[in-house]
Amino acid sequence: MKYSVDKKTLEAVVNKIVGDCNKALLYCWEYLQWKLQEEIMIDSYDTWNLARSITYELVDDWKVEVGTNLIYWLVREYGRKPWKFPPMNAIASWSARKGIIDWWVNTWYDNLDSEDKWKVFLIARSIAVKGIEWKHTFEKVINRERVNVIRIFKDYMLWRW
Repeated sequence: MKYSVDKKTLEAVVNKIVGDCNKALLYCWEYLQWKLQEEIMIDSYDTWNLARSITYELVDDWKVEVGTNLIYWLVREYGRKPWKFPPMNAIASWSARKGIIDWWVNTWYDNLDSEDKWKVFLIARSIAVKGIEWKHTFEKVINRERVNVIRIFKDYMLWRW
């Protein structure tokens, strides 16, 4: 008994495998996105904007990018060295949400009265002196969930084939 496979059939099989692998990757990243959001919500519970902003997308075969469009993610993930002041408007907004300063419709640092500006400055100076410790949330979650992601990928591919 002989089996012959022509180029067209082989390409169709390869394309199906690549397509299924890409779908499996997206399925794995959906799981990781959920785990990342869960970890961030436990650790950073001020506004939860960071957790809600985490997205992923398939950019090419076998390649998924995950990330956020919020700039402060870099500071949270990798920390801030001492003697670098944080943005004063961000500290003013945080202080207003925590009740440290009076809540204004517009909590821009320049619009605050002198007493509230002083409070915001002291908080910012404390952050500048100490720096901000890194959290490496993405790295920790991916390393912790590695076995589960491999299992999810294998289960998805077995189910598809």
